[in-house]
Amino acid sequence: MQIKKLAPLAAILLSLMLVILLYPKFRDPAAFRVFLANLGWQGIFLDLIILALQMIIPTVPFALLAGANVLLYGWSLGFVLSLSGSMLGSSTAFWLARLLGQGWPRPKVQRFERLVQKLDERSFLLVLTGRLIPIIPATAINYAAGLSKMSFISFFAASLLGKIPIIAWEAWLGHDFWRAAHHPLRLFLALGLGAIVLGSALYFNLPRRFLRD
Repeated sequence: MQIKKLAPLAAILLSLMLVILLYPKFRDPAAFRVFLANLGWQGIFLDLIILALQMIIPTVPFALLAGANVLLYGWSLGFVLSLSGSMLGSSTAFWLARLLGQGWPRPKVQRFERLVQKLDERSFLLVLTGRLIPIIPATAINYAAGLSKMSFISFFAASLLGKIPIIAWEAWLGHDFWRAAHHPLRLFLALGLGAIVLGSALYFNLPRRFLRD
């Protein structure tokens, strides 16, 4: 119980550490890009692993990592890397739940027990919708899908379709967060768009309908 209570605090502290360490670097992202270029494929591999781990054990906001990718690799490659890492992690979490059965992943989706049941009925639509509702944890969807009877192909396709617009927004938000001094209006615009989407989801009670309908 104590670990569960400390986990959110640990995530916040880790996020603050990430911001403190990386924010000065992004004042001159070109120098950081040179450092990564010297790492070659190892830098990209490490990037994918970090992103994938976020889908298995979330520790820092995904937008921070997606935004960093865009700054370091450009909009196209940065987005592709973020999407690929996210899909890699989601697929891994799905198979961990599917192969390990009820014991290990079940406690991680206790609050979303209804989701596991509903995924047996309308799996593709639920996963697709869940990816588009910002406040439903991606890890809960990954593990719940693995515990359900949903096929991996259906899970992968629904996740991919749902992640494309969300990761595009997270990359935009994260990019302008790291470069807030250069793009303050764009950062507020990204935050405003996210607030509208989240507010609409809460206004129409979409999270509860997602689990009950």
